[in-house]
Amino acid sequence: MDTLFNISTTQNIYGNELLKLSLSVVIGCALGLEREIRGKSAGFRTLALICFGATIFTICSYLLGVQDNRDRIAANVLTGVGFLGAGVIYRTNVSISGITTAASIWVAAAIGMLIGIGDYLLAVIAGCFSLVILYALDFVQMKIDYQFEHRSYKVVFMKEMEVETFYKHVKSLNIKLHRSKLYRNDSQITVEFEVSGKESNLHLLNQWMVENKLVQCFEW
Repeated sequence: MDTLFNISTTQNIYGNELLKLSLSVVIGCALGLEREIRGKSAGFRTLALICFGATIFTICSYLLGVQDNRDRIAANVLTGVGFLGAGVIYRTNVSISGITTAASIWVAAAIGMLIGIGDYLLAVIAGCFSLVILYALDFVQMKIDYQFEHRSYKVVFMKEMEVETFYKHVKSLNIKLHRSKLYRNDSQITVEFEVSGKESNLHLLNQWMVENKLVQCFEW
């Protein structure tokens, strides 16, 4: 009787491997499509392979592990995913990029592990929620960014420019000035500052600096 119970349990855990692998590829591709459309470093094939690989390792953890230590290989999947996620995060002079892609890698691996243990329903639900976050909530983020966009500027003025006048003009556009640094030399004044406000107001600020003859150059 015990033997029959063990065989049944084993088949329940190890069965349907082809279904698991197929489902992991489908969900991984769905997650990676959004990243591919945006031209990110980890796209369509990468996330499909990550979800697929996490499923394989989870299946291996059941096949190779003893009864009370089946999570050993699956736990190390998280370590590998951490290295992959860190590899796609990079910092520029004014921002940090790749965080959403790294989070997508993390989620793809987690869903792959769910598929590996045979929890298909939870894996599909998690995949659907992930797609909602990546696709649908993008419009919400665009709306928020339009209302509360943050930028870092570096502006080089001719020495005749009064910086306080410039600060007053920034505030008149309903743009919040958070912090600034000022450098002077014999011929010019350099100001580095961070601002936040509506995208339309920041566009007006850019237009004003383009048209102002006292502004030698600026970047953001």
